[in-house]
Parts: sequence; structure tokens; C-alpha cells
Amino acid sequence: MQDKHLSPLNLVNRLQDILIAIFLASFISDPLHIDSFKLGIIFVIITIVWDILSYLCFTYSIEDKQIVIKKGVIFKKVIHVPFARIQSIEHSQYFLFRPFDVEKLQINNASKSGSHDQIILSEVRTYVGRVLEEKHKQYQNQDVDANDDDVKQPEVEKVEDKPEQEITKKKDYVQYKISTKDIALYTFTSFRVFITMFLIAHITHGAVLDFAISIYQKGFGSNMISLIAFSIMAIIIALLLSFIYTMFQFYDFTLVKEGKYLEYEKGLFTRNKVRLSTDRIQSVLIEQNVMGKLLKIMTVKIIMASDGSDEESSQAVVLPILNADKYAEMMNDFFEWIPLKTVEKFDSRKRSIWLFFRNFDWILLIIPIVIYFVGWTTLAYSLVVIGVFTFFYTLGNAYFKYRVTSIGLTGNTKDDYLIVSNGFLFKQRTYYVGWHEIQSMHFESSVFMKKNNLAHIVIRIRKGNSAQTAGVHYIDYGGAKKIYDWYRQ
Repeated sequence: MQDKHLSPLNLVNRLQDILIAIFLASFISDPLHIDSFKLGIIFVIITIVWDILSYLCFTYSIEDKQIVIKKGVIFKKVIHVPFARIQSIEHSQYFLFRPFDVEKLQINNASKSGSHDQIILSEVRTYVGRVLEEKHKQYQNQDVDANDDDVKQPEVEKVEDKPEQEITKKKDYVQYKISTKDIALYTFTSFRVFITMFLIAHITHGAVLDFAISIYQKGFGSNMISLIAFSIMAIIIALLLSFIYTMFQFYDFTLVKEGKYLEYEKGLFTRNKVRLSTDRIQSVLIEQNVMGKLLKIMTVKIIMASDGSDEESSQAVVLPILNADKYAEMMNDFFEWIPLKTVEKFDSRKRSIWLFFRNFDWILLIIPIVIYFVGWTTLAYSLVVIGVFTFFYTLGNAYFKYRVTSIGLTGNTKDDYLIVSNGFLFKQRTYYVGWHEIQSMHFESSVFMKKNNLAHIVIRIRKGNSAQTAGVHYIDYGGAKKIYDWYRQ
């Protein structure tokens, strides 16, 4: 394929530019004392001409070893992306484009240049995506800077050293498909209901809240029982809205592992599909909040390296709901290269409860100072209520962080994994990170911490076109030193 244009539907997708031009014309016409209608026509004509020129100047070529993008109306730009450097290819298809067999492709490569060189083919025929996937599959094991001999030799050694059962297992086909029950559990345990209620109140500037209060006062009265009933009804409605949103997002979610490839597909109105090599995964992240702990369920995400800045290309949910009793089975099916057993594990010291609590709650000292100067006013009573709530909340959060904070090793070699577990806002996060995927590790211990035999370990791993930090605080000094020595080998 040489110098191919995008689908003409790309021009339909640019209609929003005309609306922006009309809005801009109406916004600046009054200060400039120009007729907004005439200025709007000029802006629309300029926008249409520019969009057509941009469409005509954008071409893509799929060659044997790379994809070449040419774009730019005034300043021409040519982007070369070797297939060996591609991390993943994201397919998204808006439901209105399905009859035309057209989809959007986002190609995430291994560069760190950010979105400037990110390849997005807005509207192309679906066969283009299939061709790119085949090319990517052929070259994903090769290094763009190495010759063929240097690339192939490690592959042979790697296969020969593996047991026959492990090689057979990697060829197995494993599939996970989400159910309606799982979507409901994911909605309920992710606290999206409260986020939904807050967003609705914020976007409408409190209008919905005022409307709800007026309905309550007219229809329910003002006694305590009716207030509780109305609150329950509001939460149920918010839960229903959150469930509908989650259903649209994870509709027909399917995760497939075939050989050394992971492929996940989801979405109702916009169907998203991503296929990537497991070699491209930087870390496997397990998330579990308080509600998930009670129900013994968790969420599994993968952290990927790419030049994309959006959440989907850097951190993706691959198992929205995973029951604790199936944890080992599912992890071995989809992430069999990660050993789940630790040979050494170091937990946070019990003293950390006070330290976690102290690090935030010192701010409460402001309350008595304010009361001393302003006296017992409405502001003072409000601050006391906020202070009491903050006190118990941070105390509970400090205890939660103490219980979930730990760091461990699956072995003592560079082929082993580091398991980092920490907590924030009553959510536990557990990272499985290989030695080769750690960008840096910081060992921190002040004079006072060393005196109390305490230390911090903070690691950085690649996430999208930036970095993700994961750390454990107030663990045993000797344990932290062992972890640091393992990384320095």
C-alpha cells in the first residue's frame, strides 16, 4: 500500500470543526465590531478548505518493514515507524461506521516523544488494520537497532531452555468473557455511584440537587423516614445510571490469550479492540478496595509502555472482576510467566500506623488556632465537624495502609519479580514488576528513620509515555536493603 488516503468519512468526522468556527466567529465579532454572520461565513469557508487540504495531504504507506505517514499542509512531515517498534494497535469502531466497514487505528510505538509522533489513522477500512496486525506479528520479536542474527539467536536459546510443558501451555487458547453479574459487581464495588452523583451535581451547578430537594419537600414531606427513603431512591437511580454507563463501556468484554498475545475487546457504541504481545507488558496491577475485600473480588490491569498519553494505551483493565478463589487459576492462564509465590516478603512496621496518621493529620492543628481567633462561630462548628470526620477517616486509612503495605521477591535473580503492595484511599494496589521493567529504584532512609530501623523503597516503571511510581513506606530497614541489593546486582 503506497500513499493511501483515509476514508472520505474522515471529512464527516471533521464537521465539528465547522461548529467550532461558528462559535469562534460569534465570540470575537462583537469586540472587533464585525458582522457575526459575515465573519462566520468566512471562518466556515476557511475551515472547510483547510480540512479538505489536510485530508488530501495526509497519506499512509504500509511497506515491508515500516509504516510511513506523510502529513502537513504548510509544514510537511514524514513519520517512519518500524513494525518492530510498535507496542500495540488499538482498533475502535463507532457504531455508525460499522456498515461502511471503517474503523479508527491508533498505533502506539516504543518512543518517548509523546503524542507528537503518535500514529492515528482516523478512518480506514478494516482490512488495513488486519494487514498491520500481521506485519506487527511478524516483526514484534525483532529489535529495530539490531541485525537479524543478533535478534534470532536469543530466541533459540530462550525456547531451548524452557520445559516442554511450559512451551505447550503458551500455545493454549484461553478466553474470559464478562457477564452481566460481573458488570453489576464492578459498578457496585468501584464506587462509581458516588462519582456519578458528584459529577451530575457539579455539571449542572447544583440545579439537579435543588430540583431533587424541591421534589422531596413537595412529595415526601420533611420527616426523617421520608428523608431516608428519598436518599435511598436517589442512590438507586445513581446506581442504575452508573450501571448503564459501565454496561456501555464493558459491553461484551472479551479477553483472549493465544500463545504470547493478549487481545481484549469491549464497547457498545464504540467497539475497541487491542492486541499486544505479552513482552510489551511493563507490569501487572491488581486493585482491590474495601468493598472488594469484603466480597473477595479484585480488578486486574496491565501497564504498558507506548507513546500514547491516554489511559487506554498506557493502563488497561483486562479482568474487571476476578474472584479470589480463582485468582491463581486465572493468573496462571493469562500471565503464566509471573510467579505468584514470594520467597521473601517485608511488611510495613506497626509503628507506621502512627506515622501515616501523623503525616496528614498535623493539618488539624489549624482548627484550634482558628477557633482561638474567631471564637465559637458557625465557621468554628463547621471546622470541628470536618476535623472529627477527617480524624477518623485518616486514622482508618492509616490502619488500612499499614495492613496492605508490603514488598517481596519471587527469587534472587534478574529473571524474578518484585511484588509491591501499597494502599491509598482504602484501595490496595499490588504491582508485579520484573527486574528488567524497573526504570529506577530509590532507597530512602533519613537519620531518624534509620535510628528506628525504617526505610522507604520507591520504584519507577514505564507507563504510556511517562512513568508510574510505586512505593512502600516504613518497612524494615534490613528488608528494604535486601530489595535494593537485588535491584543493584
